Amino acid sequence: MFDYLTKPFKNLDELTAIIGRALEMDRAYREIDNLQAMLAVRPGRPFVVGRSAAMQKLLQQLQRIAPLDTTVLIEGESGTGKELVARQIHELSPRSKQPFVGLNCGGLSESLLEATLFGYEKPAFTSGSAATPGYFEEATGGTLVLDELGELSPKLQSSLLRVLQERTYSRLGSVIQRTGDFRLICTSSTSLEDRVKAGDFRSDLYYRINVNLLRFPPLRERREDILSLALLFLDQFNAKFSKAAGPFVPEALAALEAAPWAGNVRELQHVIERAVAVNVRGPIVVADLGLGAHDRVAGDHKAAGPMSLQQAKERFERAYFIDLLHSVGGNVSEAARQSHISRQALHRYLKQLGIVTKA
Repeated sequence: MFDYLTKPFKNLDELTAIIGRALEMDRAYREIDNLQAMLAVRPGRPFVVGRSAAMQKLLQQLQRIAPLDTTVLIEGESGTGKELVARQIHELSPRSKQPFVGLNCGGLSESLLEATLFGYEKPAFTSGSAATPGYFEEATGGTLVLDELGELSPKLQSSLLRVLQERTYSRLGSVIQRTGDFRLICTSSTSLEDRVKAGDFRSDLYYRINVNLLRFPPLRERREDILSLALLFLDQFNAKFSKAAGPFVPEALAALEAAPWAGNVRELQHVIERAVAVNVRGPIVVADLGLGAHDRVAGDHKAAGPMSLQQAKERFERAYFIDLLHSVGGNVSEAARQSHISRQALHRYLKQLGIVTKA
């Protein structure tokens, strides 16, 4: 059941709005089904969805670029889905049956990142017990994704440029030349062109990797895609948790579409995961989403004026219980045990705070 009206139907505008919303949801599900069929997506394999003009343009670019064995640069804010675009390019390319190897350039020290990329022979590190291939080697025949490329040190920028120019490299501690047969996809949450202008990224490397540029728009600039993404995540987490949560009531969908989504698609995904976790079965209401609970506790309420002590206490408790239920998969008995209160007391708290669990 998506929604209901009581008889007699006096408000035709309300009826029309509900029917329109239901048709919009049906179109979104059809879009997801069509994309799955087109891409032959395996169960559990994520893929990019979007019917906004910006996403349609990006998906068209993606389909044109994917079959071409050239370097791709993907730019977009954190959480927008750059990794999914990289995966989809690989899946649609002639290298799809070969390895897909990804590395976050901002998560390792320079020396460890160098060893991870190039590999090393036993003499290279005193603690090394055996020769180890690097990611250049692991990605042979396939696709190598370097996430947050702008975090590379000047030394590694130079090393990467040499590999791309010569298509050869050596393991650390070795003079044996190996062929770098991989397709390179780079991602960045900042503009590498701006980094070049600022003098902290090599211009020659930038021009080398900027063969095909895809700019991923943030979720707040493509709100038409929120419904499709929410439905996709709802289906995925229902399958993962063996649940039957949903559908979203109209108020919940409106709340999702109105949220700021500073964390982009990743934040939306986590919100839907939490909603499914706390919802045993049945419609998902606004209270299941927990939107804004953390922000208000952190102090983003200041624009609306100071809160009373009681309001602050209630907001903290609401955020606490939402996270607690999420951590235990919506199991109220386990949540009561972990919070050291009785099940009956927990139910009273949840009712007072507007947190709905479907028993």
